[in-house]
Amino acid sequence: MNRGISVLSAAATALMLSNGAWAADEHPVDAARIAAASTAADHEAIAQGYDAEATTAGAKATMHEAMARAYRAGGPPKRTPGTLARHCDRLGRHYEAMADEFRQLAAAHRRMAMDCCKAN
Repeated sequence: MNRGISVLSAAATALMLSNGAWAADEHPVDAARIAAASTAADHEAIAQGYDAEATTAGAKATMHEAMARAYRAGGPPKRTPGTLARHCDRLGRHYEAMADEFRQLAAAHRRMAMDCCKAN
């Protein structure tokens, strides 16, 4: 149980730190930034935004995986017919898939940054 709590604490800390990287009204990646990107620095900034999104999604995946383990180990009444654990399992897989997609987007923008520099 202590391991589950420490994993959950680490995930929560990563989530808080990654969210703190951007101003409250600023989203790291948006359509306007993508449309305006014309330099290697622009694409690298977008890639870094996607890296932050991947970190956040990965932390949420870790958190939900730990929650699923806690529900399974909790005994009654937390150990209802697996409904809550299955919910957390689904969310964990969802957030991990999101993290993978964000990593792929970051890599694509880093390739665009390299292509941008070759042209200049």
